[in-house]
Order: sequence, then structure tokens, then C-alpha cells
Amino acid sequence: MAFLIQLIGFLGLAVSVIAFQFKKHGQIIFCKIISALCFALHYALLGAWSGAVLELISAIRDVIFRRQVKKNVSTLPTIIGFGIFVIATGVFTFDGWLSLLPVACKLLTTVSYGMKNEKWLRRITMPSSFLWIVYNFSIGSISGMVTDCLNLTSILIAIYKFDYKGAQKSTQG
Repeated sequence: MAFLIQLIGFLGLAVSVIAFQFKKHGQIIFCKIISALCFALHYALLGAWSGAVLELISAIRDVIFRRQVKKNVSTLPTIIGFGIFVIATGVFTFDGWLSLLPVACKLLTTVSYGMKNEKWLRRITMPSSFLWIVYNFSIGSISGMVTDCLNLTSILIAIYKFDYKGAQKSTQG
């Protein structure tokens, strides 16, 4: 069973890392939805309910964000609504200071994934990865730790590829 739990986490890892290598918001968020569903199951099987519930909420949130950005509708009300919902969920699932880490992560990604600007999506997501590493280490999620180390690497590569190198090409050409 432990192998299956980690395997589900590693599936979420693969999809999560791939996400940041896409340039378009819709592609990034689609991958993040799949990853969130994998990690919701992974955390539930580990008995880490704060992480599980918040990942499930994230998947729902990201479906809504993806539709809103595609239709060019303001995401601000959704960011505020899900921000409140994430905090309420954190209060409901509170199990010590450690359970606050997923809440902080989800607040950051609620803001970042609701932004159409992919440059800021990547930059605001980075601190979330650091906090997830601490949370995953504390609950024994090997795949979670590896995911966020690779997410950080993927985000940095994407920032270089799209935001730095891509910006240089557009100013030169």
C-alpha cells in the first residue's frame, strides 16, 4: 500500500513539473488540475487531511480559473472567494502549526493561478513550493518533497526560457 501511495504522488509530480514548461495559462492550469487530484488522493491515503482537502479545493478552483481566463473574465471575485474558503478549510482541518503550511501554499497559488500573466503566475508560485517541501518532509511524503524540488527547478527553467530569454528575443527582434 505504501508503494501505491507514493506512486500516486509521483504521478502528480510528473504532471506538476510538466505544467510549468507550457507557455499558456490554460495548459499550465490543466496540468495543475490533474496534479491536484493526484495529490488529493495521495494525501488522503497518508491521512494528511489538510493537504488532501486543500488539493481537492485547488482542483475545483483551477477549473474555474481556467474558464474565467479563457473567457477574459475577472478572476478577482474568485480569488477572494477561494481565499476565504481556503482559510475556513484551514480552521476546520487545523491540526497544529504544520497544517497551516498547506493553507499558506493554497493562498499563494489561489492568487497566482488566478492571474492571466504567466510571468507572475510562476513567480508567485515559487514560495509555495518551499512551504510544500517543509510540509511534505514533515508528513513523510517523499513524492511530495521531490515534486516541489522539481517544481522549483521547472519554474526557474520556465522563468529563464519564457520571461528572461523570451523577453530578450522580443527586444532584439
